[in-house]
Amino acid sequence: MTIQTNWLAPPRTIGGLDHVGTQGPCILIYSQLLPGITNVTDRARYYSFYPWLIRSYEERDSKQADFESFLAAYRKADCLFTMIAERHAQVSNDDRTLHGPAMVGRETLNEAVRHVGEGRSVRLSTYATRDDSPARYFANRLGGLGQYYAGALTQLDILAMVKKPWLGYTEKRGKDIADAFAGGVDGGAFWRAVDEDAVTGKTLDALSDFCPCRLPRQHAELGKLLDVFFDRKNEFEEEGVQRRRSLALLLDLSLALQAHELPNVDEATFRAAVYTGTLANGSAWTPPEALENTRRAWAYYVRNDVLSVAVQKVFSIALDALAIKTEPAVSIEAVSKEIADHPALAKAFSRFNAKTFGALCESLQTKAPAIGSFAADQHELAWATARVSRERQTLDQEPAFLASVVKLLAILRMRDDLTAPAYGSLVLDPAQLQDSPINLRSFRERCIKWADMPLAVVVEDLVCWTLETHLRVALRKLRQSSTATFRIHPTERGIEARGDIPVPAKTNPRIRQAIRILWDIGALARHPDVSGQLLTTDLGVKLFEAAHA
Repeated sequence: MTIQTNWLAPPRTIGGLDHVGTQGPCILIYSQLLPGITNVTDRARYYSFYPWLIRSYEERDSKQADFESFLAAYRKADCLFTMIAERHAQVSNDDRTLHGPAMVGRETLNEAVRHVGEGRSVRLSTYATRDDSPARYFANRLGGLGQYYAGALTQLDILAMVKKPWLGYTEKRGKDIADAFAGGVDGGAFWRAVDEDAVTGKTLDALSDFCPCRLPRQHAELGKLLDVFFDRKNEFEEEGVQRRRSLALLLDLSLALQAHELPNVDEATFRAAVYTGTLANGSAWTPPEALENTRRAWAYYVRNDVLSVAVQKVFSIALDALAIKTEPAVSIEAVSKEIADHPALAKAFSRFNAKTFGALCESLQTKAPAIGSFAADQHELAWATARVSRERQTLDQEPAFLASVVKLLAILRMRDDLTAPAYGSLVLDPAQLQDSPINLRSFRERCIKWADMPLAVVVEDLVCWTLETHLRVALRKLRQSSTATFRIHPTERGIEARGDIPVPAKTNPRIRQAIRILWDIGALARHPDVSGQLLTTDLGVKLFEAAHA
């Protein structure tokens, strides 16, 4: 009998993200509310440029339309598009943020544009190279399309996978958008610049119509993109409705901020407004009735994100407690009890004048900041914002800080509308939450369990729940990707902490990208005075009114 043995390589250890899986529901929510816009699709004109690039290449070079030929031309074209925008920022006397920000490969291509500004000629191929060169604009072979925009454009049926790794425009929507883009630019001059490879300032200046700042003037192209973003033809079913309403909600908030002479809309302002229904000056914000369900849905997103930050904080404190131990903990239960029994934690709890979690929740009915006072230190939004600061990480690592976490969780419980489902009208199938064991539903159930528990016992259960969930999430990731993200390791000596201690992080709900897109299409614009205030335009008002009619 022949016996053959082989060594098995251990799984590759990586840093990983979302170690406790609490961000999963947040991602599910904002994916429902802003489909077709992602946290990397920053500029609106890429939604029309990429289908045009593919279609125009096919028209001019159909006999050589193999992937390698396309790839060589595509990478130079991707570079050229960014360089046009950055050059336009240099020579225009207007707001530089209209042109180059968030363009693909901008940081590397800035050097090329600087050389052009000095009167030199640069070669696109120097930056479009696929070699591992410091001058390479992007590692992904399909550049910004492959790394950022492909998913959104295929989701919106603008592009489609024709034959891997090739992407083609769709006849239904992509062709119309590409043709509309073509009507406002000199495509022949663009491709001549790609073919000639050598680019000068004169070359880039002649192609200024390609700059993203020109989109509001290109009426046919703009109209096609508005049909997509605001689903003006009702082609995208529920996804289109949700995207339209979320964009309209942003425009309504912008109008409210203008009316009260408050700073322009941004992600932090949006989070606070949808969660509290209040503006920074204490004024109520009441969107139209047609948008109220969307506001509430975003409020559940914010609530889940605050819960996520709190649980991540529990995880980092528990890891820190494990890391400084001279001997490994016998079990997760043992380390959880040791943390809960810390004398400093008992002292912190003594200030609450509440023996149980239920009593703490009841006391906070009158003691917690009003929901609209979101700038107050003890408000859940201010608390979560402070926790994601790396500078605050070391200040909050002592077990005694878990008293603050428990208080935060009690505030979330106190704010919970128990007459409504944990996620309101959002459709989140229980199967979708399996990968995120700690979520608003399970938190609600846990609060029932905690109601009559002493606060120290709540901490013990909370730490145990968090660490056990981490093991479950890490095992799932190991099974799915063969990568190890474990931060605690059960060994024959006991439970040990390994690797770095992650800083709690919020999720990116795509709001910054949505605001940038509204700006690109001309629904928002900078005020011409020195304040630079971002205001809703006449177009923005029309889009808002049509979206909630």
